[in-house]
Amino acid sequence: MAKKKTEKNIPLPILIIICAVLMFATYNSLSILALGLWGESVMGTVDSYGNRLDNTDAEPNRSRTVSKGYWFLANGKEYRGYVIYQSDEAWPRLEEGETRSERIRYLAFLPYINKPAMLADFDEIGEGAIIYHIFAPIACLLLLLLVIRTTRRGKKKKTAARKPAISQIIEQRSDTDMFCPNCGNKLLEGPTFCSGCGAKTQTNTPGACKACGATLPEGAEFCIGCGTAVNPATPEPMESHHVVPSAPPQSGTGMVGFSDRCNSPEILAAAQKNKKFSIGCMWILVLVPLFGFPVAGLLMDDFPFGESLVIGVGVALVMLIINLLALRRTKQPMWEGVVVNKYSKKKSEHRGGEDDNYRTYTEYTTIINTDAGKKKTVVEKDSGRHMYDYLSVGDRVRFHPMFGTYEKYDKSKDRIIYCNVCSMMNPIQNDRCERCNNLLFK
Repeated sequence: MAKKKTEKNIPLPILIIICAVLMFATYNSLSILALGLWGESVMGTVDSYGNRLDNTDAEPNRSRTVSKGYWFLANGKEYRGYVIYQSDEAWPRLEEGETRSERIRYLAFLPYINKPAMLADFDEIGEGAIIYHIFAPIACLLLLLLVIRTTRRGKKKKTAARKPAISQIIEQRSDTDMFCPNCGNKLLEGPTFCSGCGAKTQTNTPGACKACGATLPEGAEFCIGCGTAVNPATPEPMESHHVVPSAPPQSGTGMVGFSDRCNSPEILAAAQKNKKFSIGCMWILVLVPLFGFPVAGLLMDDFPFGESLVIGVGVALVMLIINLLALRRTKQPMWEGVVVNKYSKKKSEHRGGEDDNYRTYTEYTTIINTDAGKKKTVVEKDSGRHMYDYLSVGDRVRFHPMFGTYEKYDKSKDRIIYCNVCSMMNPIQNDRCERCNNLLFK
């Protein structure tokens, strides 16, 4: 007996609980970081307190579960807070009406976000807790995306399973020889072709041609109607054909026009591989400053942690925006245009240090007017003037956003061709790139 395949979809109640827990953990870590960086301190009043011993052998600050309720005044208004955390503190319980004073940190612009100072002050929670609260939101976000992606994948599979296949109606009749197998029309006895659609209906009739159904004379080797051999072993009659010698290929034949190889599965797979590589580089460029600067702030005495965290987050956001814009450009549609102008200009730039530390270089500009009336500019420097040398004024080009490269319409007079996948210069007779082995757009 075949085993029933179990479903791997996450039940909705469990999915809601997982998302809620991850979002709360993210909020908790982000609020502690915000309070540690921008929070203000005020003396508050603890009016409820309780603790429960969980494990005497637990790690430090993990043996008891503490619950604490408090209130404080900020901007002339009273705010309340309640926290549950793990600690080793064992204060005596508060009697009815009894209170204690404790320092509270809160955000001046949003006092509803507040915590006891021992949970939000960087000097009190320690470097290990700071690093934990930096990594925790990112880990929770990745887990949340993983859960959502798994759920969507399960829904797609379920929808595909429920989608009915194209129905194929097959009627089975006991008298199959009396109905046309092509259109189902009822047939009369004797005819070789259907009167409704003209399809051949009797292929094995004795004394009839299998190809056209014509009556065959006794002993005939070929049909007098269509010339088909009656016996399959009999060779077909030969027909004389006048062979016309093909003209020799001309130079440049097939090199005029845009290539359709941009839609081949191999090129699309290479584009997807490039996209994944770009996404991986993006995360590296985002995560390195995001974690590198705060860690440097923790290890270097002359680099304040708050300043290092702000710089790290700022640099990470800038890198994220730049890479997202670059990925967005790869999804734009292809466009075509004509090269209308080319020029070069000498420029100089300051290389830092002394005032007279300048570098002179040549900037090469190629201007393309698209079919949509827009102006595109290709700017290159010094020896990297590939498109400037490859394209001429009047050339028609096509831009491939998935690789960020250009294809020339007329390649018949060229001696080189650029690989649109890796930009490698190849001899025009090559069919594949010498570096990446991908198809050249010919």
